[in-house]
Amino acid sequence: MLRKQGKYQNLALAAAITIGLSALAFLVLKGGRSLTSGGFTLEITFPAVRGLEVGARVRVLGVQAGEVTRIELEKGQVLVGTRLEERFLPVLKSDARPRIVSEGLVGGQTLEIHPGIGSQPLEAGARIVGAAPPDWEKGLEQLAELGPKLGSKLEESLKSLDGLTMAARKTLDSVNAGQGSLGKLATDTSLYEQMVRLTQQGQEALRAVTRDAEAMQSVPGFSSLVRDPERALIRPDCKARSWSFPESDLFEPGTALLTMQGRQKLEIAGKECARETNGGSEVVVVGYSRPGEGSGVPGRVLTERQAESVVEHLKNNYTIQKTGWLSWRRVTPLGMGDQPPPAGKTPLGPAPRLEIWLFVPVK
Repeated sequence: MLRKQGKYQNLALAAAITIGLSALAFLVLKGGRSLTSGGFTLEITFPAVRGLEVGARVRVLGVQAGEVTRIELEKGQVLVGTRLEERFLPVLKSDARPRIVSEGLVGGQTLEIHPGIGSQPLEAGARIVGAAPPDWEKGLEQLAELGPKLGSKLEESLKSLDGLTMAARKTLDSVNAGQGSLGKLATDTSLYEQMVRLTQQGQEALRAVTRDAEAMQSVPGFSSLVRDPERALIRPDCKARSWSFPESDLFEPGTALLTMQGRQKLEIAGKECARETNGGSEVVVVGYSRPGEGSGVPGRVLTERQAESVVEHLKNNYTIQKTGWLSWRRVTPLGMGDQPPPAGKTPLGPAPRLEIWLFVPVK
């Protein structure tokens, strides 16, 4: 009896295994066919990838769209091959922008594609350029070094402001205690001069606080903070090379989208910057708009986006951010809007324009 029961158990186990294998084969042949044999391919180039693996998800506007099929090195860049479902092809435009994002604090990496806003559709099998992932480790190291210094400077600035407030209050009390506040302020020139000095000192203290905050702009991942044009463009210890381009030569009207003609015009500057291997050199890309004109978009925002677009193009196509195999240099995008160049620098041409500056320190 026990022998017969064991025989039935073995038969049931074998049947369960057979059903499981059949279901798995069905999923592979049927469920997986839409992604491996159907859909369309898309190639994306990145200057580097961190944590992205074959099989990683590809999303379009947060919706699961496909997967990464291969990751290869090609001419100093990383080529990522993907396969997406056919239904996403009409959504993607020629200016689609892929980027690598994290699925969570401890999750893997995902390829997220913004579909773009252009009018030209993206063709199946096309190759597009992905956004470089931010170097958070380097950014956190710089933030850790910069934090204590900024904290002490900010504390000094706040103490200075507090002292100025007390001094101003005492001055106003002395005026009010005189023979008529307005009358004495008008007749006593020393009180007037003291108020002017206090105002000037207050402005200097506020500028100091602003400079402390602007120091954060050098930390990767914190580019939304205000940049200091004088610190970026006034380099008395450097030799400088510069290129200037009218806005219409580079971008579609009123946008930060580079035209094919614009990409070609940037070639000489990109190659010249890439040839400079001095480890202390820096590149600054700055945009200027016509005074009082913004084409419906605030001038500073538009020029900053244009500068960022040029920086990304030069990084991806000419690797201007590198001075060697393991050495990097700072590349700063700067949007000036309708403001003039700092410290009386001579404009390189009429606005609206975009300038590229290569600064090389003189030893």
